[in-house]
Amino acid sequence: MISIIIPCYNYAHYLADAVESAIQQRQDGFQVEVLVMDDGSTDETSRVATGFGDAIRYVKQANAGLSATRNQGMRIAANDLVVFLDADDVFLPGAVKALWEAWQQAPRGLAVMAGREVVVDAQMHPKGPQAQEETGQIQEFSAYDLVVRNRFAPAVLADKRVLLELGGFESGLRASEDRDMWIRVAARHRVAKLDKIILWKRDHGGNMSRAAHRQTECIRQVIARAAANTDLKLNSRDLRTAVAVCWYQSALMFAEGGQFGMAAWRMLCSIATAPLISSKQTSIAFFSRSRAVARLALASLRNQWVLSSCRKTSLTCHGNP
Repeated sequence: MISIIIPCYNYAHYLADAVESAIQQRQDGFQVEVLVMDDGSTDETSRVATGFGDAIRYVKQANAGLSATRNQGMRIAANDLVVFLDADDVFLPGAVKALWEAWQQAPRGLAVMAGREVVVDAQMHPKGPQAQEETGQIQEFSAYDLVVRNRFAPAVLADKRVLLELGGFESGLRASEDRDMWIRVAARHRVAKLDKIILWKRDHGGNMSRAAHRQTECIRQVIARAAANTDLKLNSRDLRTAVAVCWYQSALMFAEGGQFGMAAWRMLCSIATAPLISSKQTSIAFFSRSRAVARLALASLRNQWVLSSCRKTSLTCHGNP
């Protein structure tokens, strides 16, 4: 009925959790194929995957990158409906069945059904504020909604025929390739999201999304690709809003990494690009960017003062044994 595609590159230490969560989706007679795509791993990925025996399909290929691996997984999957699961993430029990049931309830012509995620640390402890209560409702999104900001986790239920017809995931993107895919799909087909938590998404410091410079550049590439997409017909205001949100998100990433000066600069870039943007479209509260600039600038100055004090203390200590 549904194929779960798990691309993996040197994530043997997380893979077992992901595969076990995928196999558990078969409960109550619900049938899924679990397909592990090993993208030329050099660690223990092969040993971990083959340890599951006939419960999964294991395919190893020469290293080609995440996008190419997902695309190949779609080509060889036994079913037209596929779900993507990153090798360091974990499905909640019944997640795929919930997506499937939502798919059945959604309007005809649906190509992608997403769900919600909870960000956890490497030990699977929730990070940040607890998720809001689930409603179980299904909300459709336009391509423009996805251009302005990402709203889907990579773990979605999708019709692989639609994705492959559009060329699959873009191999030229080193990050945000999933967002680019959903935008292109939404330009021609219906996409929706189920308001239900289906995924524990690990944030362990090694995720691609944690590399702020690269992630920001890739988001800008995604926006540029959307601007060139004749199916979308975006105007200059749409694009300014998307770029402003990109700078805002970039500032948050740099701030999380303790680079407060860079974060303040990115926040100023966001304001300069689009001084007034709709909070309804972007989830950015009015005036929050201006307040953030002040907080980030103060944090940067405080860091510089601490570093300066540490240097003076070090010099004093070395000069007075």
